[in-house]
Amino acid sequence: MTDTLMVLLGSFLLLMLLGLPVAWSLLTSMLAWVAYGGQWRFLPIAAERIWQGMDVFVLMAIPLFILAGELVNAGKITDRLIHFANVLFGWMRGGLAQVNIGASILFSGITGVALGDIAALGRVFIPAMVKQGYSPAYAAAVTASSSIIGPMVPPSLVAVIYGSMTGLSIGALMAATLIPGLLIGLVQMLLVAVQARRHNFPRVEMDRSPAVAIRATGQALVPLMIPVIILAGLMGGLMTPTEAGAVAAGYAVVVATLVYRSLRLGMLGEVFQRSALFSGQLLIIVGCGAAFSWVMGMENVPRMVAGWIGGWEMSYLGTLLVFNAILLVLGMFIDPTTVIILFGPILSAAAVHAGIDPLHFGVIAILNLNIGLLTPPLGVCLFAAERIAGCGLGTLIKANTPFLLVNLAGLGLIAAVPGFSLWLPAALGF
Repeated sequence: MTDTLMVLLGSFLLLMLLGLPVAWSLLTSMLAWVAYGGQWRFLPIAAERIWQGMDVFVLMAIPLFILAGELVNAGKITDRLIHFANVLFGWMRGGLAQVNIGASILFSGITGVALGDIAALGRVFIPAMVKQGYSPAYAAAVTASSSIIGPMVPPSLVAVIYGSMTGLSIGALMAATLIPGLLIGLVQMLLVAVQARRHNFPRVEMDRSPAVAIRATGQALVPLMIPVIILAGLMGGLMTPTEAGAVAAGYAVVVATLVYRSLRLGMLGEVFQRSALFSGQLLIIVGCGAAFSWVMGMENVPRMVAGWIGGWEMSYLGTLLVFNAILLVLGMFIDPTTVIILFGPILSAAAVHAGIDPLHFGVIAILNLNIGLLTPPLGVCLFAAERIAGCGLGTLIKANTPFLLVNLAGLGLIAAVPGFSLWLPAALGF
């Protein structure tokens, strides 16, 4: 490793540990690389690379998907999904915890963001679960753990970023993440079922007559058409991801303002403002990350990584195990978007070199990095859930440990059986 590369990576990690925002840590470490190596001629090129990193048509899908999720939240459409989840899952022992996970699966088909799931559902489910007798830490653990389903069930913002960074078809990647996302939801529900029997958790008492079930299904079908529109458009070749995002946002506006009349036109300005702010924060990270990746290319990092992997001479499963370990460690310290931007192209190319299907590796990477949102020291999903529950981080980590273990078991199963990731894209002709 050269001195200039050590300055680049060392300054980035130091600035991150000091709490500087990701985008500015990336930018400052590039400036340190330029100054240390005397490469001043690269300054104007770096600025151009930042712009080029953001000036990608497919990334226009990101603000549109974010806008659709904000419209759903502001329009109180979440309430109808929760009622539908109660009808589907509330009859089981530990019903409210099961409903929490089920609602996350339904809601993730609209937003595709883990923190969006916690923000929308955590304020509903955590107080409700505590009122039913669950501990605040357990309620927060269920909410935090189920939130990582969001980036797996399409539409997924992380999948859009991963596809744009690695050149994979975003439609194929979203098809590949669907079954693994549902599988993670299933293993979490199985854990809750075991815990519910052991601790005698209550069921959700409500009228589940056919008339109520039909009414709840009808109310939920309208918002659930958002992921259907996106998936049908992408997988049918009718729309690009950007066009699918625009259609989803337009549909959400119509549903919230005209169908349910739960969102006044005067509120749209605030919704657009929140969406623009979140999108800007995300896209500046993408731009700075693209420039940082270019600098790592100048330092021959991709060739170095490929050389290391070529010298391992490990089996297919052994290589997968090593890659998973690398991603888990990275995810513990850096958020998924940043890891994908910085290391996604390098690790994806290395995985292909090792004989791993790029779609399969994409699914593993997305799930693996989102599990990192449940592990200290980063653990932003833990922090977000704890802020709502007020249970103390140490208590929450203890309550979340069984969920972390079953999520890792699900990851291991998905990594070992490529069919979970590759069957649906193949069936759809990708």
